[in-house]
Amino acid sequence: MLGKTVLVTIFLASISVTFASTVDRISDSDEIYRRFDNLERRIQTLESENKLLRGELEKQNVSLGTLKSDLATQYGNLDLSQRTLKQDIKNQYILLLKTQNEVKTNYTELRFKIDTDVREIRDSLAVTNETLQTVTDFQGKKLIQLEGTLESLKNDVRNVNSRTGETPPSFYALLTSTVPIRGSNQTIIYDKTGTNNGNAYNTSTGIFTVPETGTYVFTWTAFSYVEEYVRLEIVVAGTIYGGTLSDTQETGDADTETAIVVANAKVGDEVFIRTQSRGPGDGRLYVEFECTSTFSGWKIS
Repeated sequence: MLGKTVLVTIFLASISVTFASTVDRISDSDEIYRRFDNLERRIQTLESENKLLRGELEKQNVSLGTLKSDLATQYGNLDLSQRTLKQDIKNQYILLLKTQNEVKTNYTELRFKIDTDVREIRDSLAVTNETLQTVTDFQGKKLIQLEGTLESLKNDVRNVNSRTGETPPSFYALLTSTVPIRGSNQTIIYDKTGTNNGNAYNTSTGIFTVPETGTYVFTWTAFSYVEEYVRLEIVVAGTIYGGTLSDTQETGDADTETAIVVANAKVGDEVFIRTQSRGPGDGRLYVEFECTSTFSGWKIS
């Protein structure tokens, strides 16, 4: 605005000089007045234009100030957003580090627990295998002893047969399927016979009916399952002659128990195996492959 004012002043001065020179050359007063009026109107026009320019410049200054204020506000908002974003990124990074540390800690604890569990299971399996081997060895020795006893009894029978020339009453019966123990005085029905000389054993009732008076050998084997126990007894003519307890509650393995009795019996006496009245057991007479429960008897004299 100051520059325009200076230009107007210079312009007026130039006009004044021109006017003075012209006055010197023009003698006619009317011409002078006419030109002076024109010059005055020209000056008024320039002043009006200068006023308009000054107003426009003021408007531009106001617009410029508004623009500066808007830019400052936007810059402030942008700076605030930038600081907020930086803080959010920082917080997320801290949270990520914390989560990473927690994951590492949990992984370490889980790995330690898994290793501990694996060691415990390995140790338990080692103990179990050792126990199984011990039980197997014991059962093997026991089986060998029973086989020896049975062979001896067979020899005795053969000797008796060779002396008499006749086949005495004898039977060998076994279970073909597992029998659950339901209570006291439950007769065990051995449903299959391998030997039944004289047909005195009944596979439907489990009872051997003495066909000839004399002395008999009776034996039975109870095969019970893991963590169960079974109490059996033999009844000859209404009298209990002996019993067995097959117990696997503490060994954690299957078990077999065998008993042998010698009894004098008369024709018509009934001989059978049943559960004991005092604590019959809580389990089953088990069948697995060739392993089963058996009942046998034969006359020796």
